[in-house]
Amino acid sequence: MDIKINIEKKSPVPSYRQIIKQITSLIHDGILKPGDKLPTERELANQLKIARGTVKKAYELMVKDGLLETTQGRGTFVSSRQDIIPEGRKERAMKLIDNLVEELRRLNFSYQEIRTFIELALIQREEKLENFNVAIIDCNPESLTIFERQLTILKHVRGAKILLDEIVSDPQAEKRLEPFDLILTTSTHYSELLGKISGLKDRLIQVAVSPSQETIIEMASLSPVQRLGVICESPNFLARVVARVKNMGLATGQIPCLFLKDEDKLPSFLEKVDVVFIPPGYQLQRKKENLAAVQNFTQRGGKVIVFDYQIERGSLLYVEERISQLLNP
Repeated sequence: MDIKINIEKKSPVPSYRQIIKQITSLIHDGILKPGDKLPTERELANQLKIARGTVKKAYELMVKDGLLETTQGRGTFVSSRQDIIPEGRKERAMKLIDNLVEELRRLNFSYQEIRTFIELALIQREEKLENFNVAIIDCNPESLTIFERQLTILKHVRGAKILLDEIVSDPQAEKRLEPFDLILTTSTHYSELLGKISGLKDRLIQVAVSPSQETIIEMASLSPVQRLGVICESPNFLARVVARVKNMGLATGQIPCLFLKDEDKLPSFLEKVDVVFIPPGYQLQRKKENLAAVQNFTQRGGKVIVFDYQIERGSLLYVEERISQLLNP
């Protein structure tokens, strides 16, 4: 498939990150869809007149983030795992609803009766979900908040955020988690958690996570000369940001961090950085006394990037299937 990508050779942004930004934008805008095949590394390199290794690096990073997937002997494709609603999904849903309505009309039910049937069916399912409890376990509070927000699409499911350290240090961990119908954790922590609560293995689900498309696009636009900083609550979230930053070649040395408990030091921190990574939901100008420092930061071109991680769509669909199986054995 031909894709339109332009490389600015004089840009301070490395070519591989320009490729990442533009392909991610094409996916985000729906121009590239799940299952679409991308040019080979050689084809795209020839098209852009750049080294094949540059394209290879861009593809590898996007595969790692779940944006692309490779199949031996077939090529590189837009992944179906990410948080994109495939084209036609809504249309198929509407067609199923239309077929249902037509069938009920043939049985001589009125539209009002059909509406009542559907509403009753939804109410019954929601009542079942009201007593469905899910534990969300990860190593840092920022990620727990991100995952909890994303799981709100599963309406009426009760989610509880639990830090991994609390479970690891709890001799009664299995007893504590016994009331939960499902237990979600990331692939990184699955083995450690399984060793601690092996008796609840059937309830434990590992989910794949990756940076949101918006985060990838923002990071791919950064220049190596920009000074980076992180504002967050926990060292574990900091480590996640730093790993991603270094993986993209944005920094090699230590990246300064301001923890929220030291928020009074925000003015001096902002003077030393050009780009600040923050968790979703955090605002720099939370305190009036920091307002002037934030204004100065933005006026001189300072940039704020929300570092947002998401449970990949494939994992969310699996969670939905497991919930459905438990509710309708």
